[in-house]
Amino acid sequence: MTTPHPTPHPTPYTAPAAGRPIRVRGPWSLACARLRADRAAMVSLGVLLLLALFALTAPLWAAWTGHPYHATYPDTGLDENGLPVGPSGEFWLGTDSIGRDVLVRAAYGARVSLLVGLAATALATLFGVAAGVVSGFLGGWADAVLARGMDVVSSFPYVLVAIVVAVTFGASVPLTVAVIAFFSFAAMARVVRGQVLSIREREYIEAARSLGAGDLRIMTVEVLPNLAGPVTVLATLLVPQAIVLEATLSFLGAGADPSTPTWGGMLSDAQEYYDTAWWFLFVPAGLLLLTTFSFTLLGDGVRDALDPRAGRAAGG
Repeated sequence: MTTPHPTPHPTPYTAPAAGRPIRVRGPWSLACARLRADRAAMVSLGVLLLLALFALTAPLWAAWTGHPYHATYPDTGLDENGLPVGPSGEFWLGTDSIGRDVLVRAAYGARVSLLVGLAATALATLFGVAAGVVSGFLGGWADAVLARGMDVVSSFPYVLVAIVVAVTFGASVPLTVAVIAFFSFAAMARVVRGQVLSIREREYIEAARSLGAGDLRIMTVEVLPNLAGPVTVLATLLVPQAIVLEATLSFLGAGADPSTPTWGGMLSDAQEYYDTAWWFLFVPAGLLLLTTFSFTLLGDGVRDALDPRAGRAAGG
């Protein structure tokens, strides 16, 4: 005769302690928690904050060293053969080809790179989101015109166009920001258009229409808040692209004004001295690599924090 199994008793329910309300966490709170748990993203954010501090304190570096970024020191900044001198107590990161302080010029170059990267990304995001929302939501002739315009912008050889614009109007930082934003907004608009094409078929859009909401209200109140995640992720990934593009244009002489120190301009000046003055090439190249790599890792972390399923699907 088999012995019957005892019936398990249900676990008694324990009510939460009085005075301790249940805390409801929204999607953005959960995303911030996941981002804080991502060590690579947090380290990248710390590096970017240090680079921003380095750029903001550029005048202080010039005052501490006593070397303005445009001042040349042929007596102490060049050796007897006319070559740059290496790192020393007077020039902490050495000098360039005409005896200027590399540290001070790198700090001022960080200001240009971060300014151009952030400003160009902000403009590209603004116009890209506007074009993508209108194109994806309205459809019809508006979608056809805006989509073909994105294709035309994407097909331009941006480097050649930037060189022509610089030769015509003169190289400057505002012109560089405008050129980079013009060629970057199409990527943002394409992503936003694809998201809006999916969002406009959702039930809450139909509910808003049934309540009498117009297209403008639906686009601003119902559609735009649901684009915050994809737009944030893409914007963090567009910043390093803008920084690299600015360095490329400055390297070719089509970026900022030649009198303004930039990392790309320093790399261009260091071409002939890579074997005799390694610091002249290493400092701007290392800062450029560190900045773009940190922004890329931060963008990956933001993407995984906002959509953890995408990170797991990709093996993250």
